[in-house]
Amino acid sequence: MEIGLANNNVRCFPHVINIAVTAGIESLTVTTPEFSAKYPRYAKILEENIIAKARAVVTACRTSGQRRADFRATIEDGNKHGTFKDTLRLLQLLRDVNTRWSSLYLMIERLLYLYPAVGCFLDQSKQRSIAGIALDSDQLRVLRDIQTFLQVLHTVQELLSAQNTPTLAFVMPLYESLIDMLKALRAKLPGLAPAIMATVSKLEEYVLNSRKSRIYALATSECHKSSVTVICHAYKTFSLAPCIKAAMDLRALDT
Repeated sequence: MEIGLANNNVRCFPHVINIAVTAGIESLTVTTPEFSAKYPRYAKILEENIIAKARAVVTACRTSGQRRADFRATIEDGNKHGTFKDTLRLLQLLRDVNTRWSSLYLMIERLLYLYPAVGCFLDQSKQRSIAGIALDSDQLRVLRDIQTFLQVLHTVQELLSAQNTPTLAFVMPLYESLIDMLKALRAKLPGLAPAIMATVSKLEEYVLNSRKSRIYALATSECHKSSVTVICHAYKTFSLAPCIKAAMDLRALDT
């Protein structure tokens, strides 16, 4: 069997997802002319960088120990008097970090969950200096759509990371499934189509490069009992010859 960097290069799945999601996040402020004409308010919210606005709310509410204590007190008081539709857990807002894209998803998820308390908190006279950063219902709706987009990627990444067994054999099928899910999501969230397709393009780029490495075929063959059908399905848009040869090479090693 021929050994070399090209044939045995394994790309880190979380790293690839990080690059793909970053490309999508950077495209969130991009809207199509057709969508902007049809949904001007939604498009304007994206163009004004709703992520930055959400981050500003989180930062302001967490900026000091006193504000965090006041925010906790707001949740306690709201729960006690039935101010919120549902009882909220005593949690704090989360900041995101540049080195971990999933922290952005977690920041948005926590902000949306706690926003009934955030709204009450910002309405207090004591917080008059930051009241202007409150988000309206339209902005929250766009944030929920972004959360849905990121949740797909977050769930797939968590699924692979949770495995206790070697996972290389599952990478190619997961890439394919993730791309299919994102393309389906694009139809449901047309306002986020540029961001979704920026992510898909990066994933497809890495999938194409990964298919050039026979190590993926070998791993898939080992996991699936050298099933050429399974291997070729994972490599469905690439030449079948390297896949079949990789499976035969593995069988030769086993004998």
